[in-house]
Amino acid sequence: MATAKKRAPRARPQPVPAAALDAVFAALKGLLAKHAYHLNVVHDLPDHYYLETRKPGPDGKPVFFGAVQRRKGYVAYHLMPLATDAALAAALSPALKKRMQGKSCFHFSAIEPAAFAELDRVTRAALASFQRNKMA
Repeated sequence: MATAKKRAPRARPQPVPAAALDAVFAALKGLLAKHAYHLNVVHDLPDHYYLETRKPGPDGKPVFFGAVQRRKGYVAYHLMPLATDAALAAALSPALKKRMQGKSCFHFSAIEPAAFAELDRVTRAALASFQRNKMA
């Protein structure tokens, strides 16, 4: 009778220190906060920053623009125009697309200057897209 090989236990990733996530949150919040002049700040909390349009959408309510949320092991950067403007999403670099979760969210657990610089450009283009469509 042959014995089955046992698999080695899978190594769990090390938890990200809270201070590192706080720094990532602050950096990503800065990318969105630059555009708060054109948008409404709904939440400005230590772990959640949320922006929506000033103008109502088709249903009469403001439209979600973007948010930064600190989670247990990562920081999420949401940018809704990516889901509504295919040209924005198509222009993302392969490196940034690897960070995507769904159609409009990116996850980070460390500061990545190149990715953050691209997110800054994409966020500016997203606001311009909303303004062209008379949403912001």
